Amino acid sequence: MANADIEAVKAAHPILDVLGALGIPVSHGRIRCLRPENHSHGDRTPSVSIWTDRGQFKCWVCVDVKGDVIDLVRLARNCGFREALEFLGGAPASLPAGRPQSSAPVNRNLPGTEAPALPNQATESAEAEEEALRQTLLAALLDACPPVGGKIGQYLVKRRIFKRTWDSQRLRMVDDYAGISRKLEAAHGLADLERFGIFNPAGHLRFYRHVLLFPYYDPTGRAVYLQARAIDPEAKPKELSLAGHIPLPYNSRLLDGEPGQIYLCEGVIDTLTLLEQGFPAVGVPGAANFKAAWGPLFRNKSVHVAFDPDAPGETGAAKAIERLQAAGIEARRLSPPAGMDLNDWFRRG
Repeated sequence: MANADIEAVKAAHPILDVLGALGIPVSHGRIRCLRPENHSHGDRTPSVSIWTDRGQFKCWVCVDVKGDVIDLVRLARNCGFREALEFLGGAPASLPAGRPQSSAPVNRNLPGTEAPALPNQATESAEAEEEALRQTLLAALLDACPPVGGKIGQYLVKRRIFKRTWDSQRLRMVDDYAGISRKLEAAHGLADLERFGIFNPAGHLRFYRHVLLFPYYDPTGRAVYLQARAIDPEAKPKELSLAGHIPLPYNSRLLDGEPGQIYLCEGVIDTLTLLEQGFPAVGVPGAANFKAAWGPLFRNKSVHVAFDPDAPGETGAAKAIERLQAAGIEARRLSPPAGMDLNDWFRRG
């Protein structure tokens, strides 16, 4: 799909109208962050600014929560580039009349003013190119980073997660921030590195404090997503993620279709904790992030949903169980003791 067509889609959908269609309330030019798990109290005081004249948004805490209306839809619906375009292609008829317009208003529902048609073949091609580029940049980052060791290894050992598990999951660390930054910028340039959330808008590698890297691999062993964790307990947020949709759960290689049990964890650290103890475990990056499309991946498995025993964990567990059961998967709640996540539980037990 041509860039001009994509820009036409953006221009045809003022950001306030898109927010309305997504059911996201706006207060004084701000919304609550679409990744509330990165904020104290779930971003009770909205941290995301909206610029109606530019059709842009930006969270002042999460460096990867920003962009245009397409990025907004992708984050809000946890979907890919194609799905976001399809949502916007159908949005004019579903948006309420009378909402404030941006500086480039569109007369909705009049002949000749509909959003441009989005041929499936063109959008599939654009999405495939986008995903291929993201994987190329992710592979370059991981190639530049060595396996876990030193202080970062000590951090994991304190959590009773040991080298055999680091190596089996191919964890990486940022040990030479300046050198890795120079290597990536020289090979790939800043624009794409920034767009996919590897560099920040100031032109710097984002993982300065978030030095422990958790790659997500598909069943072929190809890295398709990334989370990074800070080992400094004062760092906020404690984790950063690659920009774009989350294609698979963490450690999805265990979803092989063979009969058995699986423990579904909230976050990578809890997943590694169970793997260290010999339990088959996969993870989601936050309790709210289990996708309905993932349900069939768990075929023939009996799933124990072991999310944290707090309000977000209980809500997320209920939604994950509902989505798994809708896919015909046996699923039940496994709750750690109150006030503990799985890692706390095993360390104290």
